[in-house]
Amino acid sequence: MLGLPSTTEVGRRIPKEAFYGRLKLSAALRQSFVDDVERFVITNSIKTSTTGIPDGERVHEVLVVEVALKSRCVPKEVLALVAQANPHKLLFACTFNDEVRLAVMLKRLVVGPWRPLDGLALDVRACSIDAAWDSLASLVAYGDVGSGAETVEERFEADSRLKALRDELARVEARGRKERQVARKNALFDKAKELKRQIAAIEEGR
Repeated sequence: MLGLPSTTEVGRRIPKEAFYGRLKLSAALRQSFVDDVERFVITNSIKTSTTGIPDGERVHEVLVVEVALKSRCVPKEVLALVAQANPHKLLFACTFNDEVRLAVMLKRLVVGPWRPLDGLALDVRACSIDAAWDSLASLVAYGDVGSGAETVEERFEADSRLKALRDELARVEARGRKERQVARKNALFDKAKELKRQIAAIEEGR
């Protein structure tokens, strides 16, 4: 599947009921398993013994899980729960008709765009399983093969932190423009200055 080497193929179906017994599910989440997912299949196992790629320090195996959907709606809460309960890194391939959406769990679940299933071929050539995971997850989250300076988790964490700081800066500057009391205006100016310093520090360290 997805153009991965035949040596990685597994083809093991996981009954949805297997999740019901192991995971604590709300009634709504249990219903999402039933209504939104046709089946789960472990299609590929990317590890040293199936690829010849040296083992990683952080990642030892990446499982590709096909999630056959009953509609074009991706059940994000279901996938997040499955990922959090699994010790392996998971690359979800959500399929419907002839299309696929890839998804990975970083700080939160990240879902890529719909793509033609036949036209998508993943490249797992890498110097380690760590690097293979970083490349695959970066493809989903960023549309590229990753950054050599950061792991995909570090990159995603830094981007999330930058977004939070920039959002807070925008709010502080908006309040500062409206504030008429001098002391409060100065306090907001100082806070904005500190937020800019934190933003610059993260950007310079990348």
